[in-house]
Amino acid sequence: MNALEKVAWTEVVVSLSAVIGVIVLYPWMGGAAIGGFGILGILGITPLFLRKRGNQVVIDERDAEIAGRSSWFGFGTAWLVMLLSLVVVTMWHSHLQRDVPTSLLSVLIWAQFALCYALKGAASLIQYRGNRSAA
Repeated sequence: MNALEKVAWTEVVVSLSAVIGVIVLYPWMGGAAIGGFGILGILGITPLFLRKRGNQVVIDERDAEIAGRSSWFGFGTAWLVMLLSLVVVTMWHSHLQRDVPTSLLSVLIWAQFALCYALKGAASLIQYRGNRSAA
């Protein structure tokens, strides 16, 4: 398993843990459960996987290509989902003639952040698993 595969697994596991944590905490904490998204801070350790180890190559051309494609997919999909969810929420609340609660907007933003890294990591893992050879 190379460095970017470790990063991808970390992104998937941490993102899913954050979402599950918020879902589990919500019955007890209500709106304060959004603090469960703090688990996403663990993503800050991923640069440690990319440290240079002597003369070893940490990221080659194939890894850079996979990282670029998966970043594009993860960020693009998450932003599209965010845009559509904001449109739906604002249209629904304007139909009901109510203001959109800021807590709902906060949850949407954090969920989009978690979705972004979960999809990015999953796309990387799919590309690594689908292509066994380096050339």
